[in-house]
Amino acid sequence: MSSSTATVNHGNISSAQARPQALRRTLGLWQGVALYVGSVLGTGVLVLPAIAAETAGPASVLAWLGLVLLSLPLALTYAALSRQRADAAGFSDAIERAFGPRWGAVAGWLFLAQVPTGTAVVALIAGEYGASVLGGGPTMAVVLGTALVVSAYALNFVGLRVSATAQLVTLVVIVAGLALIVGRALPEVEATAFTPFFSRGPAAVGLASVQLFWAFVGWEAITPLAREFKEPRDIWRASLLAVGIVALVYLPLAIVTVGVRAHGGEAGAQTPLVLLAANVFGPSASRVVGIAGLLLSFIPVNAYVAGTSRLAFALGERRQLPAWLGVTSASGTPHRALVALCAVALLGLGVTHFAKLRIADLLPFSTSSFLATYVLSMAAAVRLLRPPLSYAAILSLLACTVVLFFVGTFLAWVGVVSVCALAYQHFAARRRPS
Repeated sequence: MSSSTATVNHGNISSAQARPQALRRTLGLWQGVALYVGSVLGTGVLVLPAIAAETAGPASVLAWLGLVLLSLPLALTYAALSRQRADAAGFSDAIERAFGPRWGAVAGWLFLAQVPTGTAVVALIAGEYGASVLGGGPTMAVVLGTALVVSAYALNFVGLRVSATAQLVTLVVIVAGLALIVGRALPEVEATAFTPFFSRGPAAVGLASVQLFWAFVGWEAITPLAREFKEPRDIWRASLLAVGIVALVYLPLAIVTVGVRAHGGEAGAQTPLVLLAANVFGPSASRVVGIAGLLLSFIPVNAYVAGTSRLAFALGERRQLPAWLGVTSASGTPHRALVALCAVALLGLGVTHFAKLRIADLLPFSTSSFLATYVLSMAAAVRLLRPPLSYAAILSLLACTVVLFFVGTFLAWVGVVSVCALAYQHFAARRRPS
């Protein structure tokens, strides 16, 4: 970033931002890795390998590989923005520095706008898997999903160090379990399952990539935690390690799903992990995968609670949301933001349950919000970063813009949230003393 840009944008930073409250530096390298991986690795691993394989056939592996490769410039760009200035507003702060406080606020609002729907999606998936283990119905699924969400908020309320440690333990258990299942299935992979490779045509790889994008969303969520790393260089290291771990989980599972034909036909009635786990755990495989579904759901919920609460806190500091949110407890926890977001998440769960909304009804709201923040973040990075990192930002910007257009009419949702954010800034500015 040029010195002139820095001087101009410094004038846009509020006095609250210039005197940040003391969020404590409690995150070590591996806790950071756990939060990064947890933001990306989620319940999609249970169903998306089969969906992509049905869409693009064996060539679906190329879609997985392409998105893993895209994850590297995305993760490095977000890490670079965090290192450039560690701020609880994360990507929103970077957008503010590049384009001014109003656009930073728009990005923050867009990301927080998906809290009710995004939380409900993960809670529904978690609840359904948990209920399948216990033999319960829709009511039990809602109860279990709600309990998972409340647990994540409670852990974050106690403190980020405790939350991140729980995240690390859960992540180790999940990755070890997946490695056991995939490792056992690898000898059964048949080369003939990969022919013809483009059985659905080359264009199907692009469609599969759009389907799989949900499995790779999350690199932005930890940027609000940059101020809480003990060693700033650990942001880079955690990002690179997280990309590697995600690749080691997703790619072998995608290959095995195709190689043992754990999709389509009779397999379509079950998730690939149930079929693959049957080789390791026998008839109890469905229960094992049900428990895995609960654990996998906790990981992204916990990571997003940590990130979104810091973002809401930072927007409160800047008066881009009510100032009441921009306050920490004596222990440095953004307790008011956590309480407010928990209430919003529970309200979203209640509406989802009583309105009988499905995951398919909710997912486009979250996906469109995510993609919009990605486009704004990468555009800011192009302006703020120097080569070669700016080249990574350009590549990511082009890819995310293309995918954004696939949300179709939900661009209207992005527009509505953006207008609300701008209107709030306008009226909030008029109320401030000159």
